Amino acid sequence: DEVIAEFDRIRNGSGGARPHDIRKKMQDTMTRNVGVFRTDETMGEAVADLAKLRETFNRSVQIDDKGKQFNTDLLETWELGCLLELAEITAVSAIARTESRGGHARDDFPKRNDEEWLKHTLCHPTEDGKYELDYKPVFIGRYEPKERVY
Repeated sequence: DEVIAEFDRIRNGSGGARPHDIRKKMQDTMTRNVGVFRTDETMGEAVADLAKLRETFNRSVQIDDKGKQFNTDLLETWELGCLLELAEITAVSAIARTESRGGHARDDFPKRNDEEWLKHTLCHPTEDGKYELDYKPVFIGRYEPKERVY
């Protein structure tokens, strides 16, 4: 029922915000501020920009095809809403992780920190539209984790 209601909201939107413009801004924000090399400052900018984009999407997104069958415009726009949420979750989670590990390299925290950060990040939406982070320990099997050296 929630998905059908969201589809109807998107199909009936008339605010003038074009999905391709929102997608391009999201992509540019993520590339510029949450790329491989990150800082608290750049990721903070990304979180603020993504929240604005998500607000624009929720308030004003508009598509041309209003049909209910074989509507790729609708499907791609719905997927964009999901991508905006995931982008914001990625940025919020990355800000909290004050270390560098694998593909997450922070210029302001260049070292790996297993003592504090050998754990999985879990993210839950809150009623006010923000995200709450939680953590789960990493199961260590046969092989102890170690820093990669090349």
